[in-house]
Amino acid sequence: MPKKNLFSKSFFNNRDVQAVIKTVLGSIIYSLAVVWLLDFGGFFAGGITGISQLIARFIGLVWGKSISLGLFVFGLNIPLLILGWKHISKKFAFLTLLSILTQTLVISFLDWLATQYNFQPFSFLLKETLVDVIVENGQVVEVVKENLLSSGNRLLLALIGGGVAGVGAALCLSGGGSSGGMDVIANSLFVRRNISFTKYSLIVDGLIILLSGFFGLETMLFTFVRLIVYMIAIDNLYIIYKVSKIEIITEKANELREMLLAKFHHGLTIYTVKGGYTLQEKYVLTIFVSSYEVNNYITSILECDPKAFVSVSSDLTIKGNFSKRTII
Repeated sequence: MPKKNLFSKSFFNNRDVQAVIKTVLGSIIYSLAVVWLLDFGGFFAGGITGISQLIARFIGLVWGKSISLGLFVFGLNIPLLILGWKHISKKFAFLTLLSILTQTLVISFLDWLATQYNFQPFSFLLKETLVDVIVENGQVVEVVKENLLSSGNRLLLALIGGGVAGVGAALCLSGGGSSGGMDVIANSLFVRRNISFTKYSLIVDGLIILLSGFFGLETMLFTFVRLIVYMIAIDNLYIIYKVSKIEIITEKANELREMLLAKFHHGLTIYTVKGGYTLQEKYVLTIFVSSYEVNNYITSILECDPKAFVSVSSDLTIKGNFSKRTII
């Protein structure tokens, strides 16, 4: 039994296993938000998913046929997967492919449930019978419209849907991949040219917001609300482009230096200090790292020197020669 527990703990602490779990879980959460909240509310997600929604909606209006959203999401992401493979890393591309496949299966399954069994968990809670009062030939006429979403409920779906979608996308990104779409392009531009991740995504989402205006001003406004909430969630949960400073006080400077330079891709600075209590000479190693790397650094440091004193300062702004890249 103890061996089993140790194996189980070691298995789930494995970095690659955690990446796969985060990617699959994040993709499921994102898919649920798209189908049950955003699509149900009549507005649009961001990036490739939002573009897929627009295409499917336009085809539905022109041809009067329902098109599978999941297949559109998969097809439009294929060229971007090749881009991620070439310009970011194979691991990034693999995790992104895993996310896209998960999204395709989950979205297609949810669409099938809605089509075959009219299953939409929020329909009974949020749809209402609305009454419009109009005047015809001097007479007041009431027009009853059943099973419609009020503006208040649509706003609620935009707020919750944007937040839930942001949580799902952030989980995929924190695992070292992405939820596909514009995240691939944004990561590639950031790694190769240091172009802001969120600024580039905003350009594409702004276009989606404008196109959503074809389906009504209210739809466009609520899609904009969804975008703001989504960006807030991403900014607070996705720490891969934030920088932290690690300081290590140790007597094993050479051992730590060799191990850290061999295992990670950041440089470090070493200087000599003297303990205020013992007056014993020690060394301080200073390293600037991406925030997602902090836990891996701390684990490696303490394995090499269990007596090392480690401090971390977060949310720093630095300029110059610093390697910024996603998990490789």
